[in-house]
Amino acid sequence: MSARDAGTEFLASDAWLAQTLGRPTFVLRLPLPPAPQLAAALTRLPGEAFCSAKVPEGDGASSVALEGVGFRQVDTQVTLERAADPAPVAPRVEVRHAEPRDRDAVLDIAGSCFRFSRFHQDARIGLQAAHAIKRAWAANCFDDKRGEEVLVALDEGRPAGFLAVLLAPDAAVIDLIGVDTGSQRRGIGAALVDAFVARWRGRASRLRVGTQAVNAPSIALYERCGFRRVGATRVLHAHLRDGRPA
Repeated sequence: MSARDAGTEFLASDAWLAQTLGRPTFVLRLPLPPAPQLAAALTRLPGEAFCSAKVPEGDGASSVALEGVGFRQVDTQVTLERAADPAPVAPRVEVRHAEPRDRDAVLDIAGSCFRFSRFHQDARIGLQAAHAIKRAWAANCFDDKRGEEVLVALDEGRPAGFLAVLLAPDAAVIDLIGVDTGSQRRGIGAALVDAFVARWRGRASRLRVGTQAVNAPSIALYERCGFRRVGATRVLHAHLRDGRPA
């Protein structure tokens, strides 16, 4: 089902995530319609369905409306930005552009290192599926289906972390960053962020990253690298059966 099939513009299918989760998947976009129209659109969704929505932190009315039809908040995403100047400190870990031989290592890192993403915080999705989503996300970045480039950090000559870059109209964005669980707390993440800043400071006026409010280590890392909080978004999920909360 597409937004047109449902007779709405606020409800859109997410084919990529549906393939990864193995069930129909939809995204609700703001502004939301009146509650009766919202509820009616959800009842027309097929079988087992998954829906998500992102609501600005100050928009309490939309959060309440979504909770009224079965959504629940799973995450608060914090957005941080920094100006492109001044230049970062030169990283003490080798970081280079990803090469084809790095693909398996990058996907293995992406499929095992994350703990705080909205998918990992949703117990209804489960750890295995959440890891699979991040692995597939990294594959899209690596295979030039999403974003601009992938950087890798090396530890004893092997990839120990990666960073994928996405361009927004007004900023270069850290789309996905991960560090192998055996190489964490060794400066790998900081080296990747500093390399991102060094590569994009001359090509973008703003640099941006999003992370989870519960992920205090990541927030501290970005702040050490010169990023500052500029906003937050509530992330809500709904697991439905025949349009009703399952």
